[in-house]
Amino acid sequence: MQPFSRFLIYFLAVARNASIRKAADDLRIAGSAINRHILLTEQQLQMPLFERLPSGMRLTAAGEILYAYARRWVKDLEDINRQVEDLKGIRRGQVDLLAPEALARAFLPDLVTHIKGSHPGVVLNLNIRDNHGLCEALLSGEGDLALILDPEETRDLTVIRQNTFPLGFVCRPDHPLVQQSAVRLAECAGYPMIIAEQPLALASVFARLTATANLTPAVAARANNVQMIISLVRAGIGIGFLSYLDVMSEVTDGQLAFVPLVGADIPPLTLALACDRTRHLSRATHLACDAIADMMTLHTG
Repeated sequence: MQPFSRFLIYFLAVARNASIRKAADDLRIAGSAINRHILLTEQQLQMPLFERLPSGMRLTAAGEILYAYARRWVKDLEDINRQVEDLKGIRRGQVDLLAPEALARAFLPDLVTHIKGSHPGVVLNLNIRDNHGLCEALLSGEGDLALILDPEETRDLTVIRQNTFPLGFVCRPDHPLVQQSAVRLAECAGYPMIIAEQPLALASVFARLTATANLTPAVAARANNVQMIISLVRAGIGIGFLSYLDVMSEVTDGQLAFVPLVGADIPPLTLALACDRTRHLSRATHLACDAIADMMTLHTG
């Protein structure tokens, strides 16, 4: 069985869709042809690759192993093609960027605009994921680059660039806090606050800070969504504890103001640009790295 054979294309499509019929629709071929190739390969391996269930096709243990290697083979072929393009000196190509939802409102749109202006031949494919799964997705070959918030494990990654963003309070431009360049938590305790709730990571950070300072915030509202907190602040309900990264679009537009919180126990938010250390980065990916690094500098609070 040769890598990138017809069977491999069929196998990946079935594994992706958990269905021969859906794979056939994607590939625009007969399902019987796909099934025939899979059965033939299972016969050669003397081991099933899929469980045939009423709900569809599910990979067996052997199928999972083949699926992992097949995806890596596909990425390796893409790397080869990119290196050949690099030898030609071509300044075009596609770059798959994984990113958390927190960057979707301001950072990523600005990034795409910047890249289209500086490198019109580079197409940026954006894949928004839960931040906790970004490292795994990057290492499994689902992206060329990833922007990760507070990465916990970077052993298998190369961190190309990282910036820190302060935590603080977001408020309306006419709020008294705006007169200060930075504030301590005790100075804000008397103002009505919109409190972040789980699953927002800032919820546990704020709870720890108030407990350490032995402060009881004046709760005006609670919300488990950053956009909801921003909307409540804009409506004048209270001030909100967020990171600059969460509100940089509104601050840049002058809709809201951000006042950093200072103190020994105030952790900044880290944004890291990373790649799989085993992957070759194409010329287009290097160009995207430069553009992302520029944007990270521009958006640092």
